[in-house]
Amino acid sequence: MQLDTTKRVGQTGLHIPVLGLGTCPLGGVYEAVGETVARATFDAAWDSGLRLYDTAPWYGLGQAEHRTGRALYEKERSSYVLTSKVGRVLKAPRDRTAFRPANWKGALAFEHHHVFTYDAIMRSYEDSLQRLGINRVDALYIHDLDSGYFRSEEELSARLGDLEKGGYRALEELKRSGEIKAVGAGVNERGMIDRFLDRFDLDVFLVASRYTLLEHDIYFDEVARAGRRGASLVVGGVFNSGILATGAVEGAKYEYGAASPSVVERVGKLADVARAHGVSLPAAALQFPLAAPVVASVVFGAVKPAEIEANVAHFTSNIPAAFWSDLRAERLVHPDIPLPADA
Repeated sequence: MQLDTTKRVGQTGLHIPVLGLGTCPLGGVYEAVGETVARATFDAAWDSGLRLYDTAPWYGLGQAEHRTGRALYEKERSSYVLTSKVGRVLKAPRDRTAFRPANWKGALAFEHHHVFTYDAIMRSYEDSLQRLGINRVDALYIHDLDSGYFRSEEELSARLGDLEKGGYRALEELKRSGEIKAVGAGVNERGMIDRFLDRFDLDVFLVASRYTLLEHDIYFDEVARAGRRGASLVVGGVFNSGILATGAVEGAKYEYGAASPSVVERVGKLADVARAHGVSLPAAALQFPLAAPVVASVVFGAVKPAEIEANVAHFTSNIPAAFWSDLRAERLVHPDIPLPADA
């Protein structure tokens, strides 16, 4: 598939490129990324033909949005698609001398407040425009309103209630007025697509790590339901936090931690089939999701120009149909899961 291919988002008028850059790693999720390297990475993305950029206030506590804006604000606005997220408001800490940001390396020194009320959504949106230095984003995702961040049912239900009582109305107003073209939710946990669809008519879901070459059972319930409702998927985390990029090597990461023996075994089997066909496992991981008609795009993260160049090459490489059919024959992919060879 070519980088200039676009797909429609849900039932909206927004069309997005099939491959994009996610900026979470450039916010410092694994390690601090210097300004020079970050800018070189964005430049490599642009020069490689990437025209979809996804960011969020949470990534580096504003760092990723600042960097994304500096890389893009001089570009012709109609030449790229830009998405961000709402649900976290950043504020200066009370003790500004002693404050140390948690969760991130090289983050900006701001506290985050995870809130989904009407006022919080509107502030989050306006603050993002200021950090970006760009006065329009194409789509907004409700960010991380799921059981991974709100672990008790009481807390999760309360936040969904805030969204129902006002936060979602803010997003509807932004879309209706033409400020944005699509409204979505960024989710990490199984079950959350259903919970959103029970309440809201969303255009798109950004699904991290749950629909990948390694794990894709979600296709048969939540993904299928989203498709029936006319929503699209954008797939992030296609490497499951690393192991589908590195293979089952010692210390391989899965879901930001050490991979379990069962995951290592399954990835080893995937790699064996790839090796037999001369296929790069990262290439298969990047190309796999787009075979599903409901998937509009894949976004990947990078922290250096070489990673951009490698992933663009993986995405555009030719993978023989026999590789995909052998995955089915080895029962590494369910027979009813769409594969690129089916197209």
